[in-house]
Amino acid sequence: MNPFDLSVHKLAAFARPVLEYLPAGYDADNAAQAEIDDVGSLAALASPDVVAARIGRLGVNVSKWNMTERLLEDSGERTVVSGLRYRNLDPEFPFVAVKSTARVNIAEAVDTLAAQVAEDYRGVGVRGLTFWEQPGLDLPSAESWATVMAGPLGVAARADGRDLAGTVAVSWPEAATEIFADYSREHRAWRYETPELASFVSESVLDGLQEAADQGMLMSLRDDHGFAGLAAATVAPLFGRRAVCMLDMFLTERLRGKGLAPAVQSTFLAGQRSGADTVWGHIHAGNAPSLRAAQKLGRRPVQQEYFVSLSAH
Repeated sequence: MNPFDLSVHKLAAFARPVLEYLPAGYDADNAAQAEIDDVGSLAALASPDVVAARIGRLGVNVSKWNMTERLLEDSGERTVVSGLRYRNLDPEFPFVAVKSTARVNIAEAVDTLAAQVAEDYRGVGVRGLTFWEQPGLDLPSAESWATVMAGPLGVAARADGRDLAGTVAVSWPEAATEIFADYSREHRAWRYETPELASFVSESVLDGLQEAADQGMLMSLRDDHGFAGLAAATVAPLFGRRAVCMLDMFLTERLRGKGLAPAVQSTFLAGQRSGADTVWGHIHAGNAPSLRAAQKLGRRPVQQEYFVSLSAH
């Protein structure tokens, strides 16, 4: 069965927006199929069992209908899929994620979606809506959230060849439990000290770090004082291309501000044997140090998540 019972033609239309700004070097057919597959993943969230599990896990007081992924619009002009989300799993910050077959690159398109979300999710108290689009758009009512930063893996692996041996000891744990308690403690301290980013940058979960370890993509750092940081990634496609996705890059307070992040990431990526030629990851638009580190490794913005507050409409 096709996702949301949409025709093949309508499913294919979800690829159109991305294909208009797809960076050079990515295969259009692969990118189009990735967008169609993404719609299928969203449709899976509409399963009654999944809906009930999400409500229970989040501990939120919403109806099953409001938690169900659905078609916000299915007309001759566009098809829009929408779903309820919670920023960093915070029950106090619900918002709606939308995916459209039409570009959302002008103010009028943003206003139309905002009005639809406000009407369809009235009573839920959603703060706003998000959508993915081309980076750098001038949308007065939207703010930038996550930025997809991507670039050649080989360039990133060679970009900063500093030897870390005199600063930290590098290891590749097979069990994430070896470092998780130390990491979790340090990450909580960082969130306390950096409240402006704490609501956007979540702590990696143990299962996610173990998946990275299973793929040989969990690197731990230690210095004379103990745990000093980690880098973690998994193989995950970008626009349909096999790629390494950075899950986490974390340094403890005593190592921050020393310009070590690019060297740590280069060391990490130089140790990969995934067969991928691209590295990418989500970085919040307000996380200037992480954005600068990614840029030093040759990564550039290729896609942007925009947030539109309903209070402004």
